[in-house]
Amino acid sequence: MILITKVVTKNFVMDFVAKLQNMVGMNIKTYETMIAKAQEQIEQELKEKKIKLKWYRYEIAQLTNGAMSVTLYGDRKWDS
Repeated sequence: MILITKVVTKNFVMDFVAKLQNMVGMNIKTYETMIAKAQEQIEQELKEKKIKLKWYRYEIAQLTNGAMSVTLYGDRKWDS
């Protein structure tokens, strides 16, 4: 089983802009950007370690002060 966790934090400037957008009814992209950043870091780690997976899932948890934990878990694909 493979388990990789990345913790990302908010960019305070983007968070401020997102709050303003929320007040006028626009879509907020801050958390989507944070999730994408963490997924890119996980994918890069898998590539660097040359790990291939049979299956995987992401688990996303919101932490305090705007931080977010993104965890990938799954089964490794072993070359035959």
